[in-house]
Formats: sequence, structure tokens, C-alpha cells
Amino acid sequence: MKGLRASSYLNHVDVGNGTSLLFSGSTLCIDLVPTKYARQLSEGQDLSFLLPEEKEHLLKRGHLTVLTPKRELEEFRKLVHLILEKRTAIDAKHRLAAISFIMTYNCNLSCSYCYQHSLAKKKGVPAMSAEFVDRFFSEYYPQLFPTAPKKLIITLFGGEPLLPSNREAILRVLAYARRRPSIRIHVSTNATTLSEMADLIGPEKGSIQSVQVTLDGDRLLHDKNRIFASGKRTFDGTIAAVRKLIKLKAHISLRVHIHRGKLEAAKKLIDYLEKEKILGHPQVYVYFTPLTTYGCEKNSPSESSLFGQIFQAVASRTNRPPSNLDFMDGFLDMQTKKVLPKVRFCGAGGDNFFIVDPLGDIYGCYEEAGHKERRIGSLAAGKVRFSAVKGMYSRRHLLNLPECMRCSAALFCGGGCPCEARIKKGGMFRAYCHQNKEYISQTLKAFFLRREVKT
Repeated sequence: MKGLRASSYLNHVDVGNGTSLLFSGSTLCIDLVPTKYARQLSEGQDLSFLLPEEKEHLLKRGHLTVLTPKRELEEFRKLVHLILEKRTAIDAKHRLAAISFIMTYNCNLSCSYCYQHSLAKKKGVPAMSAEFVDRFFSEYYPQLFPTAPKKLIITLFGGEPLLPSNREAILRVLAYARRRPSIRIHVSTNATTLSEMADLIGPEKGSIQSVQVTLDGDRLLHDKNRIFASGKRTFDGTIAAVRKLIKLKAHISLRVHIHRGKLEAAKKLIDYLEKEKILGHPQVYVYFTPLTTYGCEKNSPSESSLFGQIFQAVASRTNRPPSNLDFMDGFLDMQTKKVLPKVRFCGAGGDNFFIVDPLGDIYGCYEEAGHKERRIGSLAAGKVRFSAVKGMYSRRHLLNLPECMRCSAALFCGGGCPCEARIKKGGMFRAYCHQNKEYISQTLKAFFLRREVKT
């Protein structure tokens, strides 16, 4: 066929036994092929090694194309535009929403990498009051959501949200949730004050039902980075808190930080969690996230290999990939199901996700909370008012990210974190890859291998 070439949106991941998954970042089709074929296609080699019927199949699936790179980009742009329209309609239909309350900017830890260090130095920022919570739900909530959401997730955030001084405000949030069956309460906590706040946590309606706790690696690395202001270590206390949360029948998300050059610490932590019967517990979900200190956007080959080993070890032991890309499981069913991919990285700037702090400022991103110049709106005098920043975030999708429109993984990624792009790349309308391709490939591999075991 004249002009036949590998698609610009071709991806592949080795799944073992000499085979790889080809996955198209345009058609979203996935096919199992010999690894040597996948590598040859990805390297843009001559296609003479393929039989005519193989070329025809790969062309039909979108792994090969007869379009020029320019024309293929034009067709991809049309696809992204269509997905944006469909996603907007689906979001309006399902009416899923999320609110995060910054209960306080105060924290009882002094973690070395905390992005809120500058805020901790500010004085006079109050904690969220019980009266503020009541006023929020009576006056501002109906304005934020004129059409009541079918499902609402409320996250308690900070600083440290479970400081005992926040109890009254939290009780008001729980009381509101108790009266409405569509609301689920989540907290992101360092869990150091759990013994004083445990009565608020459990599976019951109107309780904090799910909890996120962070581990920074094995005991040595964790106790170097996540410490009290006094220098007191926290690893053993965090593990004890996880055990208590299990007894409280909460759903637990263990966020494991991945540090560049320190993957062995992650491996040791996973081995420890397995030994302690925490990894694989039905109430515990372990997931990896790269820190912003994990700076480069591509690992060395040796780090990539080790990361893949650790990732797949967790996936096989827990029957779930350690990433927040659960939607990718559906791509393996594209022949029978329709799965809409990502055209935005997150919900910042949308009409169904808001972060509210004690001052009544509204943010679209956790890392920007407390920086007034980055707020997307405010609550004052009984009115919700939005700023131009919200509009900027709402326009931050693939169609306005030229770098991403040429990326083979764009529809699996959504452009990366806009806040990190602004800080590290000079503007939010830049791509921020941050190891995303590795997470995408390893997640898809894990879902594929899980299905292989089941069959």
C-alpha cells in the first residue's frame, strides 16, 4: 500500500513470553503481537517484515496508517473535539460532583517536600468553623450545583484535617451527609491523630468512610522525610494507624510516593506491607504517585525496569494496578464497549469539582490552595463569584495543548498536571508528562495480565 507507515499514535508494552500489546492512542484499539514486531513498528522500520494480511489488519486497527503526519494530526483533532462534546454531555447526564474542604492550613508534621511550606509561615488564617460549614451548605452549595448532583464525594483536606481542633466543623459535614444518601465522605490524612478522631470513621452513613494515608517508602526514607516538627519519626505510627483503620472497617488508600533514584525504598516498603499482611487486604488499595522531586520525564533504562517489576508485583499480589488509571481496564473491551478516554488531566476549572478553604476562597487544584492569585472563585456576602482563572482551567484540554496533540499517549493522559506545567514549564498550556507514559503502559499491562490469569 502506498504511503503505509506506523501511526504517530502507536504505543506498545512488553507483556512477557515474547509478546507485546500494541495500543493505539487514536483508535484505542489493542492487539497482541510478537515483541520483535512491536519494536520494529515503534522504531519506524521498513514494513516488509509484515505479511499483506497483517498489514491490512494493523491498518484497520489504526496501528498503521496511509495518512501523512499532518493529515493524521488533523483527523486526531477532529476526534478529540468529538470526545470533548460527548464527555460534556455525559458529565451533565450523570451529575457526579466533588467538593474538598481545606479544614485548616495547619499541620502537625514538617515533611521535607511539602508544597504548603510557604503557607505554613502565614499567620492568622483560621481553621474552618462549624458556622462556615452550615452557611456553605445553606447558601453556597445550591449556587455551585443548581442541579443537585446524583452523587457527591466530600473530601476533608488540609494541612492536617484530622487535628482535634477541627472536630466541630467535621461533625457538621458528617451531619449534612447523614441526611443525604448520595454523599460519601473521604479524608486525606497523615493519621497521626487517629486515636483522638477514630469515632468519626467507619462504614456507616454519615461517617468518614474512606481514608487516604501516605507512605514515603521504607522506614528509613519515610522517617527521613515525614516527621513531626520536633523531629519525631512517623513510620511506625502510620502503620499502626493503618491497622486501626482496618479494624474501623474504613476503605484505605495507601499513597506510596515514588522518588527518583530511590526505587529500592519503594520495593522494600512493598515487601514489608506484604509481610505485615497489609498489602492485599480487601480494605486496602495501594497506589503509586511520583513526587514532583521525581523530576525528569523519562527514567533511565535500569530505573524503568525496576519500576515495572515493582508495579507488576503489586498488581499481581493485589489483583489491581497501583495507579489511579482504573478507566484503562475498559480499553481491553473496545470491541464490545465504548470507553471515553481522557481529554483533560483533572477536574480543575470544571463545574463539578471545587476546593473550598476556611476563607471562602475556591480553588481548582490542591497545590494552589491558599495562593489567592490562583483561586478560581470566592464565597462572600451570600454569593458565589468566579474569577478568570477558572476560565483558563476550563480551556486547559488537549485541543489547546499543541505538544500533547502529537503525543501517542494523549488520550490516556490528558496533558498532565496544569499546575506543575505552570510552575516547571512556564505556563499551564504546556504538557507536563511526569512519568505518565510509564504509568499508562504498566497499568495496561497489569490489566491485561489479570485477564490472562482469569482465563
